[in-house]
Amino acid sequence: MNRVAAEYGMHDAVLAMGWFYLNGVGVEANEDEAIRWYRRSARQGEPRAMFSLGYIAYFRKDYSEALKWFERALGKDHHRSGFWIGKIYWRGQGVDRDRKRARSYFAQAAERKVVEAQRAIRFLAFLSSCKRAISG
Repeated sequence: MNRVAAEYGMHDAVLAMGWFYLNGVGVEANEDEAIRWYRRSARQGEPRAMFSLGYIAYFRKDYSEALKWFERALGKDHHRSGFWIGKIYWRGQGVDRDRKRARSYFAQAAERKVVEAQRAIRFLAFLSSCKRAISG
């Protein structure tokens, strides 16, 4: 039923098809097919599809492609994408390492209640307090 709705271009159904193929729900898992559906959803302006394309690219180690999709999703207020952009800058994956910029992305995402970003901010604060205690 979802496939029929997706073929007719219903936004949520198109997005769902990407998720179904990525996770093998009701269909055989097929990352390339997931990408095809997510791209269709992204063309419809769906930030969750843009994020998913970035996520797939990240784990394929195509960091410039991941960054492109995360930035597009963030531009549509998908705040979790900001955490992933920060992660790319923190690690210097496909970009020059820029920890100040990464912290800024983490902080912005944390303000928007992104759990991973809140955890990263707490961890960085902990590291900073350890460094102060050691150099004390």
